[in-house]
Amino acid sequence: MKLFAEAGLRGTAILGSCLLALAGCSLPAPDGTEAALIARAKDMPPLAPAQGRAAKDVVRNGLLLHPDVRAAASSVAASADQVRVQRGALFPALGMTVGGGTGSAGDGDPAVRMNVSQLLMDFGKTKRAVTSADMDLQINYITFQKAVDDAAIELLEAYDAVRMNTEALAVYKRQLAAMTELQKLVSERVEIGATTAPDLLETQKRVQNAAFLVQDAELALADAREQLERRSGQSAGGAVPEFRGGCALRGETDKMRIARLKMAKAEIDLEQAQKARVPKITVSPLARLGTGDTSTGFGLNLGVSSDLLEGGALTARASVARNARDAAEAALDSAERDASLSSRKALRNITAGARRQEMLKRQIELLAKTRELYRSQYFDLGKRSISDLLDNEEEFYTRQAELVELSSKMATNRLSCAVYTRALRGSMELAGQTLYNLPLDADNL
Repeated sequence: MKLFAEAGLRGTAILGSCLLALAGCSLPAPDGTEAALIARAKDMPPLAPAQGRAAKDVVRNGLLLHPDVRAAASSVAASADQVRVQRGALFPALGMTVGGGTGSAGDGDPAVRMNVSQLLMDFGKTKRAVTSADMDLQINYITFQKAVDDAAIELLEAYDAVRMNTEALAVYKRQLAAMTELQKLVSERVEIGATTAPDLLETQKRVQNAAFLVQDAELALADAREQLERRSGQSAGGAVPEFRGGCALRGETDKMRIARLKMAKAEIDLEQAQKARVPKITVSPLARLGTGDTSTGFGLNLGVSSDLLEGGALTARASVARNARDAAEAALDSAERDASLSSRKALRNITAGARRQEMLKRQIELLAKTRELYRSQYFDLGKRSISDLLDNEEEFYTRQAELVELSSKMATNRLSCAVYTRALRGSMELAGQTLYNLPLDADNL
């Protein structure tokens, strides 16, 4: 403070002017995609934990715990910061140097030097950098939305897997009970001499096979419950809601939107690389607050700079951008084709699955009738072999297990269709809420 006092009121005024310039260096309110996200999320409540055990509650709780969703949200925040970094070049920059020296070549008495640098013109270079960063933000936000959909499907599949394995275990337990009952009946026939010991051995072998199926089903159910609890905090599963809204694409998929943005960003990056040698013009007001023999004063510098040669890096950078643009264009074509093929495949699988369900139900009915007939022929008439009886018994329960597994596959295909039609989040009551301060609506910005 003693040094500043020696410089007088004029130096104080210079310092105050520079501090005012520093205040002007702060960025204004968010702009572009970040501002749009903030505006949309402003009146939306945050996603809160659920207390129930229904499918929508599992999805809600699972999204709050899912690491991929959290990582995607962090990428959005990082992209928003990167946009601010690029926008910072449009606003004044303030620098300060404090120093002094001795000798004929030294700086003399201590002095404070402050300068403000302001970009006047760079022929769109900074604006292109801001636009490119904003597109990265859009890409990461759509990636966040895709992560939400992927996590929701993963949670619903885990929820349904518990249901499927529970029902499969019940089928195999009924099979084991039926085989055990047959073993008892065959054993009684062996005791009275109505049949031979090989029939009993064959029946005992089938009982052991059924016991192995029960054990495998118990292990699968335990694993499914553990997976669901790890993802959502609960181990109770259930049936996934049936989505009956068809499978036609509603607008572009997230992959298509990302590919389209990457192609647009690649075009901007290519233009940026092609215009790398375009100069930029800056103006730099200076202020020096000196002591002793060091004078106090103002100055103004005007600078023109351009990257003329970087050892081949400028040409290589343009080549990289050109290749990235071509790759993005190919990725967009691939995303459009894959989306159409995937939606049609899911619809075919649902249609074929429905037909197969009816076929399995009819076959189970026939096997039930054959089951009673074979039992009567073996135990009452002695005209049916034990192998025919046991084969039919196993097939009767195998078809029931297939029906349970098929219902789970159809649920998975319907979940895919719910994503294509953008009905998944609405059915899970996620729309109109935010997660990590980001809107969960599936609509475009």
